[in-house]
Amino acid sequence: MSVPIKGSIDKVDAPTVKQWIQAEGIDLVAIADARNLSLAFPTRPATALMPSARSVIVMAVAHSLGAVYSPNIMLWTRSKMQTSRLLDETAEKIGRLLEREGFLSLPISADKPVEIFKHDPETGKKFRQTRTSGFISLKHAAVSCGMGEIGGNNLLLTPEFGPHQRLCAIVTEAPLAADPGRELDLCNHCGRCVKACPSGALKDDRYDVDPCFAYWSSGFKRLPPVKFREWPGYVRMIVQHLKRRDLLVEMGQTYITDVDNCIECMRVCPVGENWKEIRPKLLPPQKSSGTEIQ
Repeated sequence: MSVPIKGSIDKVDAPTVKQWIQAEGIDLVAIADARNLSLAFPTRPATALMPSARSVIVMAVAHSLGAVYSPNIMLWTRSKMQTSRLLDETAEKIGRLLEREGFLSLPISADKPVEIFKHDPETGKKFRQTRTSGFISLKHAAVSCGMGEIGGNNLLLTPEFGPHQRLCAIVTEAPLAADPGRELDLCNHCGRCVKACPSGALKDDRYDVDPCFAYWSSGFKRLPPVKFREWPGYVRMIVQHLKRRDLLVEMGQTYITDVDNCIECMRVCPVGENWKEIRPKLLPPQKSSGTEIQ
């Protein structure tokens, strides 16, 4: 049953807020201390968005596992958009309820917009390619409140759903009791994500964001050239793509519907107790714009 928009509320505490959120169809919810978040790079503390913030409410909705394992990644895209919509609508609704009770609140979207960086904000050095960052790192906030851990695939893993959830948050002045962080040991570094990664971004000991972003966003296995001698190979790759792809039309669809080109590290991850019985035994590669292009 949904939370009523109007009417008096007896109290605003952590159990009550979690009950409101779960009534909206959210699968997981936990609360972090806004002044003690685990931070990603570039650092984006919640108090930079709201100096008076006391709590960060982290919400998660499980992906459709059928969409994760669908034969075409565009079917996953639609499911991803719908989970983002549910999260964002809930964050807006609960944020307004909190503000009616006197607590300044700021919903943080499950999706775009994001901050865009051409230069390292700490050193001023130009990145190899432009990078993007959320206004806070939702997966680090989730770790802060014990919802999950960051696995070798650089994704948030939860005991319930493994890497198969989307995240959203509300930064608020409400002084809600924080959930403690947990040592979960969910990732045993089995190496499946490293073997499945088509871009080479995942290694046994690290994750390289640039090749991941180039393949995930465009289906390109080469980064934009830095040196002159790299241009012939890059141009040959573009020509190969143009033989079977309309990059201009694809770009328009990507901007409108946020199509991804790769979720292989997510698909092969065995973590997630709730999915143990229905996870497919056979996992053929998912078709995307970047499939089979060298």
